[in-house]
Amino acid sequence: MKNSLVTACLMSGLMFVGAASYAASPGTQPPLNAANASQQQDPVPATQKRLAELKQKLNLKPAQQAAWVTFSSDLAAQATMRAQSKEKMKGALGPDYQNLPTPEKMEKMVIIMRSNADFLSKTASITKAFYDGLSTEQKTIFDLFAKTSWNNRMKEQMR
Repeated sequence: MKNSLVTACLMSGLMFVGAASYAASPGTQPPLNAANASQQQDPVPATQKRLAELKQKLNLKPAQQAAWVTFSSDLAAQATMRAQSKEKMKGALGPDYQNLPTPEKMEKMVIIMRSNADFLSKTASITKAFYDGLSTEQKTIFDLFAKTSWNNRMKEQMR
């Protein structure tokens, strides 16, 4: 579990750094249209949409509703903070990122990766607290939903 968490953190950081490097390059921003709109979407509504889909699939019992409210509001808050952090990181990279010496680029990458790891760790804690209250059947549904959702988001980021 710990090894896969480290791998996920590293992959997340590398993908963000790659995207940030590309975004910082002049003339690399594609025009906003239907084809790339999903990449530009606000993460908060996207998170809320996935949470609504998950809630419907889980068929929560009345006793689980309070845990769901805590879980969903905490994840929505995480999405908001993550979006703000990404904007701050983009600003920290600056327009001259491509011209920085390699050691300075690497230092910036370390900061981004640590931030990604911190967000992933908080999200994992929020998820575990909710997940522990699910039935075995609900855990299976949750796992399948998370796997599909994760794969779809990874595919979108790779485009």
